[in-house]
Amino acid sequence: MKDFNDLQNLWNEQKKTALPDVNAILNNVKKAQRSINNKIKIQIVILIAVVIFILILVTVIPFKDATTFIGIGLMAFAILLFSAIRLVQVIRLHKIDLTQNPQQLLLELEAYYIFQNTVNTKYTLFYFILMNISFALYFIEVLAPVGIIYKIIIIAVYLSWMLFAYLYLGKKHKAKEQAKTQSIIDAIKGIERHYQV
Repeated sequence: MKDFNDLQNLWNEQKKTALPDVNAILNNVKKAQRSINNKIKIQIVILIAVVIFILILVTVIPFKDATTFIGIGLMAFAILLFSAIRLVQVIRLHKIDLTQNPQQLLLELEAYYIFQNTVNTKYTLFYFILMNISFALYFIEVLAPVGIIYKIIIIAVYLSWMLFAYLYLGKKHKAKEQAKTQSIIDAIKGIERHYQV
């Protein structure tokens, strides 16, 4: 009988595992969702401001070469296209109802995660290529009066910055954005695991 009492005492002394607070988890998930959307919205506003600046630049500076106008047009097109893709991303994430059935929610979040990854890889690479073609066309006229040494310096600085922005800053941004979405998915999986019927 002593063994049974010891087992019962041991059982009573063990801490009961508390189920996670769904409201707290959902609040954190909603906060992460808002954070992702707000960062994308800020990026869209900045990109639109750049397009406005480009249009002002064209009206203020008397460019002559067709390559310059093609480069600037291609630049504005690339920026607007990428902004539209990012806006679709905001809309898709915003439409996900975080209070729905966890299984359906996980399907929607995982589909969004795949789309987000496509935006951060393929679409961003396409945007990067278009922007560099645009700048190459733009530089034909703009750098024409500059000496060869300055051309080399300007192009070297430009290429260094673009490679740094794409290979380091872009990858860092992608990793943060993907990690936030993954944290939402993991939180919902946690809810589903603990509250399975």
